Amino acid sequence: MPRSVLRFVAVILGLCAVGGFILGVRGAPERARLPGEASGGGAPIQASDAQPLDDLVLTPSELAPEPKKEEEKPAEETEQAPLPVEKAPELKAAPAPKAPTTPPPEEDRVGDLIDGLTPPPEQPPY
Repeated sequence: MPRSVLRFVAVILGLCAVGGFILGVRGAPERARLPGEASGGGAPIQASDAQPLDDLVLTPSELAPEPKKEEEKPAEETEQAPLPVEKAPELKAAPAPKAPTTPPPEEDRVGDLIDGLTPPPEQPPY
């Protein structure tokens, strides 16, 4: 690309950067404000349910775990007859898995595929 075109593009990019900075400065408010503050300098929004943070801090006594309550047992325990236990049917041992068999040499065609490949050239083309 010619140098004059590159200079022209660089000048346009520089003008865009300077123009964006100037527009950002002009559009910024005069005084910074927090979220919730009115932009006109009016009174801030009042929250009706706000609580100071001091009330929300827990003391070590409040952090202590509560003692466990013992469950109440019923006064009368009724004895029930045990249910009859059924015997589970006996499981038969599964037959041992068969060892994989190798195919006979006449069915092995991988060697034929490898033999059919063309060897790479001795020197790579540059």
